[in-house]
Amino acid sequence: MKVTINEIAKQAGVSKATVSRVLNDSKPVKDILRKRVLKVIEETNFRPNALARGLSLKKTSVIGVIIPDLSNPVFSRIIAGIESYTRAHDYSLMITATDFDIDVEINHIKIFRDKGVEGLILLTDHVNKALYETLENFDKPIIMIGSDCDLEKIPIIKIDNIKAAYEATQYLINLNHKRIAMIRGPLTDRFSGNLRFEGYKKALIENNLYDEILVKEGKYSFEHGYQMMTHLLAGSKMPTAVFCANDVMAVGALKCALDNEISVPEELSIMGFDDVAIAKMYNPSLSSVHQPFEAKGERAIVKLIRMIEDEENGVNSNDLFGDEVLEHQLVIRQSTKRIKS
Repeated sequence: MKVTINEIAKQAGVSKATVSRVLNDSKPVKDILRKRVLKVIEETNFRPNALARGLSLKKTSVIGVIIPDLSNPVFSRIIAGIESYTRAHDYSLMITATDFDIDVEINHIKIFRDKGVEGLILLTDHVNKALYETLENFDKPIIMIGSDCDLEKIPIIKIDNIKAAYEATQYLINLNHKRIAMIRGPLTDRFSGNLRFEGYKKALIENNLYDEILVKEGKYSFEHGYQMMTHLLAGSKMPTAVFCANDVMAVGALKCALDNEISVPEELSIMGFDDVAIAKMYNPSLSSVHQPFEAKGERAIVKLIRMIEDEENGVNSNDLFGDEVLEHQLVIRQSTKRIKS
């Protein structure tokens, strides 16, 4: 049977308030009573709930993390970067996923607020009016990873998606490709997805190569990468290269090409984005844009804990606000190849 504070108080012959004071060391307790309570705690092997103790002290040492998808390796790598730092600084994480549903996201933020988290790290691909209002009413420090936000007191950790996509597309152009398709993310992704599309489009327009027929929209999944590649292969203009908004889509596109007996990269070059583990493991291995996911997570948690502690100590944290842009890198593997002019 689980031992409770009520049981400890009963066995020690003291009030629950006295037990709470002993546990939290919040107010003076007579030495004889303290020893009596500690003796019962030792005999019963009582382990107080850390969250409950924190709430009684108005501090939980818990940080909320909201991500779109628990199964996506991108988000698990960011979580790894966050977790390694929190363990070393006596904070714990409360993690939840939204399945890319903004209403679920808003609800989770409210739940975290009610549970008394010290701060929030939010990974989202779209911010609407309702989410803005929810974030404005969240009275604890917030850090966003990946997306842009107009709320000036929410720092953002990100890469330059436009520049990264531009460089990836320009690399394909430099390999003499003229018909370069893109399998982009959903139009509802106002941030990273749209920014990657902007970079792709900018590079092609500068080289007089942009053709909207070669742009297909889908969700960030293997299935949609495969499906959009099917549409491209069935179209009137067969691309010689395809740039995908993430690696999971790119692997779907690659599988579709191979299933249709199209040789990669001899007949079709494919470029991904993110550089997740599967990019190295697939055959042919996938050229991609590397993102420093663990560093994103670590930079976010370092900033957030600093904001939390500055707030507790009445210190101004204005130097932490604003965007922090981390470096990306093109990683060239077997799925891309120069073609004859």
